[in-house]
Amino acid sequence: MAFRLTGGTKDYIVVGSDSGRIVILEYQPSKNMFEKIHQETFGKSGCRRIVPGQFLA
Repeated sequence: MAFRLTGGTKDYIVVGSDSGRIVILEYQPSKNMFEKIHQETFGKSGCRRIVPGQFLA
């Protein structure tokens, strides 16, 4: 899903994979490519994998 923050000039895209990873990419017009800004891994529960299991119950 592509988006631009309100009042911003940069374009972003969010990419999700089957493995549960979500990556936010920022478009760099000078290089004509996207660069990774943030990457997060989620488990089957929809929570990040670094969250201890005791907090999921």
